[in-house]
Amino acid sequence: MNITLLRLYPKTLILIFILMLAIAVEQTSLRDSVYYQLYDVFQWLKHSSWIGMLGTTFGSIYATVEAVHLLSMALLGGTVLVTDLRLLGILLKNTPSELICIETYPYFKVSLLLAIITGIFCAAGVADKLYDMRVFWMKMLSLILASCFAFFIKQPLLTSQPHTQISPWLLKLLALSSLTIWFTVAAAGRWIGFS
Repeated sequence: MNITLLRLYPKTLILIFILMLAIAVEQTSLRDSVYYQLYDVFQWLKHSSWIGMLGTTFGSIYATVEAVHLLSMALLGGTVLVTDLRLLGILLKNTPSELICIETYPYFKVSLLLAIITGIFCAAGVADKLYDMRVFWMKMLSLILASCFAFFIKQPLLTSQPHTQISPWLLKLLALSSLTIWFTVAAAGRWIGFS
């Protein structure tokens, strides 16, 4: 049975292992040693990199990049909501879920890439502050988890066979998991603004 489980769900099990490892690092003293090694990177990002200099020197550039960041997050959230709410049977019931998943996936990838690139720029200006925020690390962990879930579990499963051949409960579980993970990313990101 264990061999069958490994053969059927290797990506899922790897992702679960990585998540458990990340939680173990976060909850133990390993966290301090791992984060301490990143301190110099954050200092460089803020004070020495051209990204940090642009972000702190020119307010109009920062505002433009921030606007692109917000728009990319809105598009990302929209693609996740449309796809997952369709899988739950709440939205666009007359449109095949395969079509929704195929059509939104390119927008999902582009918006995620834009959000990450512009997020690095936005973070560079306040890197020294972000380094000390526990919620920032929670957001980064949940962003990695959400991205891995989307690319290695959700999308391969949704494109492997027609959705009519996939258990409806599995589709609903997939959608609820996706919504939960992406909500965590969004909530942690918003929490950074209040910290």
